[in-house]
Amino acid sequence: MAKKYYLKRPIEKKVRFSDEEWEYIKVKIEKSPFKNFQNFARLLIITGEIKNVDYSQLIGLNQEVARVGNNINQMARLANQFKEISPEDIQYLIKEVEALKGMVRENINEAFKQNRGG
Repeated sequence: MAKKYYLKRPIEKKVRFSDEEWEYIKVKIEKSPFKNFQNFARLLIITGEIKNVDYSQLIGLNQEVARVGNNINQMARLANQFKEISPEDIQYLIKEVEALKGMVRENINEAFKQNRGG
């Protein structure tokens, strides 16, 4: 007896494209967060839009976070080695963390503006 499989999406529909249409769609899929036509088409048909998110700002932010984290680790190593840390070093770290918080806040606000279309 054949085993029955219950699919989450059992309804299948077929669609045909010309070569030019398919090339255009392939480019759109590559630019989207999806890696296959099925997911791309399903979301596009249901919601009417596919949002492409530009992560270039987040890459720069990630590098800045790594730099500040590296500075904190170096100072923590020195503090452990010499069993002390100077007030100037503490103030420097506080300023770095505050600057980092500001950058994160700006990037989040910018992302919200872009997603709202403003």
